[in-house]
Amino acid sequence: MNPPGRPVSLATERFILRSHVPADASERWCGWAGDPEIMGPLNMPAQRSTREQLAKYVAQHDNDRNFLIGVFSKAMGQHIGFYQIDVTKLHRSAGFNVVIGDKQYWGKNAVNETRAALLTDFFERRGLEKAWGQPLARNFPMIFNYKQQGWRLEGILRGQCLSIVDGTRLDQYQFGMLRDDWRALTKAGTKS
Repeated sequence: MNPPGRPVSLATERFILRSHVPADASERWCGWAGDPEIMGPLNMPAQRSTREQLAKYVAQHDNDRNFLIGVFSKAMGQHIGFYQIDVTKLHRSAGFNVVIGDKQYWGKNAVNETRAALLTDFFERRGLEKAWGQPLARNFPMIFNYKQQGWRLEGILRGQCLSIVDGTRLDQYQFGMLRDDWRALTKAGTKS
């Protein structure tokens, strides 16, 4: 495992974002992995994991090249989701993936509010120059979020993945955000 980098610690109007630590592994979080409604849009099998398995997974993230960042409600302090961000230092780019496991926050702008804070942090404080995301073409809520936030659709990867449900080939979208694009959106006040 790489030596740990600088952990993430941010706040938005409604949420706290911070790098996960193994002690964050909870039954609540384990339950999300066992919920087909949460895992289906990610094309991941619903499999319940143990707290020990989850803690080991969390420990693999070094806050340098790979980040696992929890999203917590400010009002209740409750864990509602997480981001996995994988950085390619050579290219100063990173893939952003998000799971909002608490369904009460679905459709409530939790993704774009929290992702805006992360984009600003990674672009302005961590040297990132490009962020990208690859939702499945059938993940309509995530595609809506990318478009609403001003990400550019860079292409469609036809038949990129196999469906875990029926083995059919699935298309995957490629969205991108350059640092200069983010700065322009931020300046215009259209970032979330």
